[in-house]
Amino acid sequence: MASYKIFLRTESPRKNKSIPVYLRARVENKKKDYSLGVSILEPEKYWDPEANQMKKCDKQKVKEINQVVSAADKLARDIIYKHTWGAKMDEPFSIDDFDLEFTNKLATSTSFYAFATNEVEILKKKNASRETIRGYNSYISKLKTFTPTLSFHEITRDFVTRYHTYMVSKLKNQVNTVHKSLSFMRTMIKRAQRDGLMEGNPFEYYPLQKKAGVREFLTIHELEVLEKKYAEGTMKGYQANTCKSFLFSCYTGLRFQDTKNLRFDDIKEEVHNGKKGFIIRITMHKTKDPVSIPLIDKAVNLIGQGYGAQKVFRVPSNQVANRFLKEIATAAEIHKTITFHVSRHTFATNSITLGIPIEVISKLLGHTNLKNTMIYAKVVDSAKIAYMDRWNKSDVEMQKVKAKQVRKDLKDTSAKVGAETKSTAKVRKVNPAKK
Repeated sequence: MASYKIFLRTESPRKNKSIPVYLRARVENKKKDYSLGVSILEPEKYWDPEANQMKKCDKQKVKEINQVVSAADKLARDIIYKHTWGAKMDEPFSIDDFDLEFTNKLATSTSFYAFATNEVEILKKKNASRETIRGYNSYISKLKTFTPTLSFHEITRDFVTRYHTYMVSKLKNQVNTVHKSLSFMRTMIKRAQRDGLMEGNPFEYYPLQKKAGVREFLTIHELEVLEKKYAEGTMKGYQANTCKSFLFSCYTGLRFQDTKNLRFDDIKEEVHNGKKGFIIRITMHKTKDPVSIPLIDKAVNLIGQGYGAQKVFRVPSNQVANRFLKEIATAAEIHKTITFHVSRHTFATNSITLGIPIEVISKLLGHTNLKNTMIYAKVVDSAKIAYMDRWNKSDVEMQKVKAKQVRKDLKDTSAKVGAETKSTAKVRKVNPAKK
């Protein structure tokens, strides 16, 4: 038999004379008490023992306290129901089993950090990318430098504003860095609201500013310079391997992890419209969506020979590869900051420049939303210059038209003057007396 109750521990008042709230669980003949981390001032006046909730009071944060108590109440009820009548009713159930579940889940229901850490663990089980996991953990760590402990009821609009100010003034974070950190908090809060752990949204009507970033990419000419440098065979082994895989990504749009995981089995030789060619067919690591990418000749020339499950490229970690790419860019005299992800930007931007329809580029990149592809829909400077040059050509043409019109006007005027002269001479000849 299992049961629980919420009660006030009147024999252990706190220094401010408030009475702590506890939950007592019983399983068979054993019991265990849990502090819920909140306490009530003047409980005889403000505590409702029937509803296990605080009454309206100006001295304490009633809403937050009731939220903590309700979360513990629901959690204990769910655990006991599951083991008594639910999915685990046929399994052994002891006070230790209750303690294990209640303690772990109570933390995630009250502590923002415990909840966020648990969400990261769920993402790991879903095979989220290392970059995503690393990013989430860094956001949690940064928030902990601002406040070591953080419960859901402490996250108010004022708290968000103070944390925002801290990142800007103390940490000197840029606009987009602040945006990412606050967006992470907002995402976690939405998930907590989904689980009924938090009411209200401190980010409601709180604008998250974001500055459009400059997406670095290589022009087709720079790609040719890099490919020529690779073909010279003067690079060190680790540089050559990194450069080859980077160039391949520039010509296919594959992300780092997909290039690193690419195997010869993923490259198929197929016939389409009577033409034989190679095509990549994989499930993308990040989105788990299938994608197919026909290979251009330059990409095929970078593949080399291999078999079945063998990986096509020898690629180090992303961080190491980016370090090697800096060396390669310096050697090739390309004055841009190159990371492996620049290859994806390069593919997308140059594909647009070459006139490939945005819908096709979207499919090649594996985007499920065309809006994601539109960030690349910008015109490079060379194209801008070519188009703006039409104004110069238009001006020249206008000058030609004007000159032609002036010549015509002069010819017409001359003819008119000649006609008038002849007419006057004729009149004089007919009326000699007027002379």
